[in-house]
Amino acid sequence: MLDIQFGVLLFIAVLFLALIFILNKMLYQPLLAFMDKRDETIKDDMKSAKQMGNDVEEAQKVAHDTILEAKSQAHKIRESATAQAKEKAEKLIDSAKETIDGKYNDFTQSLLSQREELKKSISANVPAYQKSIQNKLKKLS
Repeated sequence: MLDIQFGVLLFIAVLFLALIFILNKMLYQPLLAFMDKRDETIKDDMKSAKQMGNDVEEAQKVAHDTILEAKSQAHKIRESATAQAKEKAEKLIDSAKETIDGKYNDFTQSLLSQREELKKSISANVPAYQKSIQNKLKKLS
């Protein structure tokens, strides 16, 4: 019935092993090497991504700290400028008060001296006023 020919069977086995060897050398090993290399590249990229993520977080922390420090310095500068402005305004107000007080005192002294002069003038002219009033009263009566 079926006749097995060992020569053909051996030839097919050798051919099969040769085909496996050739496929292994030309296809499977380069394919496996490529896949291993790709896995390594992916692992390296993942490590780089994690490192970059850590670097970004660290940079964000540094930026946040820098912003807080800048805000603190700005607040100090603002307070200092406000204090200086208040001090300058107080000096200007004090200077204006002194000037106004001086002018007020001068004006008061001027009024007092004019008052005294007016009193003297009135006192000096009282007899003339009396005569004038008496003359007018005589004319009316």
